[in-house]
Amino acid sequence: MSFLYPLFLLGALAVAIPIVLHLLRRDVAPDVPFTAVRLLRKSPVDRSRRRRLRDLLLLAARVTALVLLAAAFARPYSPRADAAAAGLRIVAVDRSFSMAAPGRFAAALDLARSAIGEAGFAERIAVIAFDERAEVVALPGGAADARAAVSTLAPGHGATRYAAVIEKATELASGGPATLVVVSDLQRAGWDGEIRAQAPVSLTIDVRNAGMPTVNLAVADLRTDKAGVVVAVRNGSASARQGTVTLAHNGATVGRAPFNAEAESSVDVTVPWKVAASGSISATIEDPDGFPSDNTRHLVLTRAGTPTVMVVQSGEASGFFLLRALDAAGGSFEAKAVTGPEIAGGRAHEISTQAAVILLSTRNLDRAARDAIVGFVRTGGGLFIAAAPEVEPGVIAAMFGWDVAGFTVDPAPRQVSMATTDVRHPLFRPFGGLAANLGQINFHQTWRVRPDQWHVPAQFSDGSPAVLDRSEGAGRVVLFASDVDRRWNDFPLHPAFVPFAVEAVRYLSTRRDATQDILVSRVPTGLVPAPGVQTLPDGRPVAVNVDLRESSTAVLAPAEFAAAVERVAPLAEAPRDAIKAEQTEARQNLWQYGLMLMLVALAAESFAGRP
Repeated sequence: MSFLYPLFLLGALAVAIPIVLHLLRRDVAPDVPFTAVRLLRKSPVDRSRRRRLRDLLLLAARVTALVLLAAAFARPYSPRADAAAAGLRIVAVDRSFSMAAPGRFAAALDLARSAIGEAGFAERIAVIAFDERAEVVALPGGAADARAAVSTLAPGHGATRYAAVIEKATELASGGPATLVVVSDLQRAGWDGEIRAQAPVSLTIDVRNAGMPTVNLAVADLRTDKAGVVVAVRNGSASARQGTVTLAHNGATVGRAPFNAEAESSVDVTVPWKVAASGSISATIEDPDGFPSDNTRHLVLTRAGTPTVMVVQSGEASGFFLLRALDAAGGSFEAKAVTGPEIAGGRAHEISTQAAVILLSTRNLDRAARDAIVGFVRTGGGLFIAAAPEVEPGVIAAMFGWDVAGFTVDPAPRQVSMATTDVRHPLFRPFGGLAANLGQINFHQTWRVRPDQWHVPAQFSDGSPAVLDRSEGAGRVVLFASDVDRRWNDFPLHPAFVPFAVEAVRYLSTRRDATQDILVSRVPTGLVPAPGVQTLPDGRPVAVNVDLRESSTAVLAPAEFAAAVERVAPLAEAPRDAIKAEQTEARQNLWQYGLMLMLVALAAESFAGRP
């Protein structure tokens, strides 16, 4: 018997406590002198021997309980009992989408069952299913558990990555002797872009071919142009292939076009269709002999036309100069001026469709509109706030949970100018050496903003922040500490105003994490790892597609697979023995039995302690 944490055995010294208490409780009757014993009154003799036996049983039960508690914490295990099960066989089954070709996965399962049947007497068997990730579906154990785990496997939509299964098998083996049986169609793409995998020399790798791919058609790309939708079809076969591309918009078929792809080549097919402004499209081909997952590709359609920038204004804060500046951007943006009531209530959802939002007034901005602006920013949108009498610092602070004490309005006019402190900031980078001309702008009213958690790329001549930038969730907020309507400054009359306004909107309209096309292997939590159009937690649609590297029909020979694995020395004896001890103890779980015996001892102590 060995112990994983032997220092806990020192707790067994606590057995001295009940022993000491037992000795102190011993009743020793005092000697009483009598002249004649015959004068004593007769009384029944107490059964002292029975009481002594009960006390000894109580002592033994308490000592046993303490010893078992200390042993349980020390985590006992038996190395000798586990010695017969030292061998380990790991069966790894490829479940990438290329394995869904007709008959291939059934052949892989037969090979996996055969590998399990070849296990030696008392040899432990583990099962791994892998694509981009390697998942242990059966921990080292008996053949019955391994066969049951294999029966539950099915091909998925991921791509093959051999490095993942080598790493997982090395982890399971823990430096000890083991055999890894890899059941795969041996696609060469499984090593593309991978750092060379390392495996200890104690891990024997046995590669078994489930059937090499020879034919496959795939939809490789999907894009729109003036003539319709262009679909790229890739032919991985050794001969030319023909077929038809079917185009669907939001699930309804809108067009078809034939294709003829030469061997080992790609062809662009244009499906005539007037591209819609929104929704999603998918292009599908028929390929009964290939891989089903790459027969369809999806695309989310972006809003047609130029990006829209919402300018929230009021009667006094009209944003006239800002709107003219954005109009001068050559059609890069379409500025849309709205008032608070126009985006109130149920109309607040329009905010989520904007490229950026400019806030010139908070008057008549109801709760729904405020929450929509905050949600827009925190899911990757950009917000520009111009300080002005119509923008209330308390409202801004309450919207985002900022400290309202960090925003104050100048109590009296003052004369200051502006200077850049970070010429590399995206707002001022295009100015280059001309950024010094910003010092010619006259300001006579500003906000004073405490720069905590803000980046300050420009400040006023008295040292207070002029332009502030910060992250808010997945988006950004830029605060200009004066107005843009020529009431607190003459900035709108300065030549730098137009490029400043355009660069600010361009900077904020580049939404982070705004991708509309992701791979199956990179879907966030909450989404199904399968091709299709799905909805992100922030409400944005996203097209989930397969990794096209898996569509290749190029294969490896088993010898090439083995050569791609770098052999390294196993772990040192001490770390390896420690890992093996942890695994042995985890399998045996003898501490649980120790705790159950302790409970039995306490129950016996309670029963024996009854008068």
